Amino acid sequence: MKALCILLLPALLFLASCSREADQPVKLSARESEIIAIARRTLDQQEDWVAKAEFKIAKRSGGYEVTAWKVVHPEAKGNLRYVPWGRSTMLIEDNGRVVEYRKGK
Repeated sequence: MKALCILLLPALLFLASCSREADQPVKLSARESEIIAIARRTLDQQEDWVAKAEFKIAKRSGGYEVTAWKVVHPEAKGNLRYVPWGRSTMLIEDNGRVVEYRKGK
């Protein structure tokens, strides 16, 4: 049994490393690119770290939720690139109007 675990461990580690990292680029639609541009302008009005931001977008009912993450460890992978308080979330309606802005805590 112990030998089986030793053989399976490298396979599991390999599969885990194949999962899509949060910092891999994603192909955005034209509309999603417009929404990210709106979020970038909004973040620039609220924070001083827009140049260090990475954006994540999710479609929601009636609009989009965009989370801007401040990259503090660019050499790291995945969520280790960020700190929890370096986050802002914006709710943006389909018409492009920002209806909510929340700073991370």
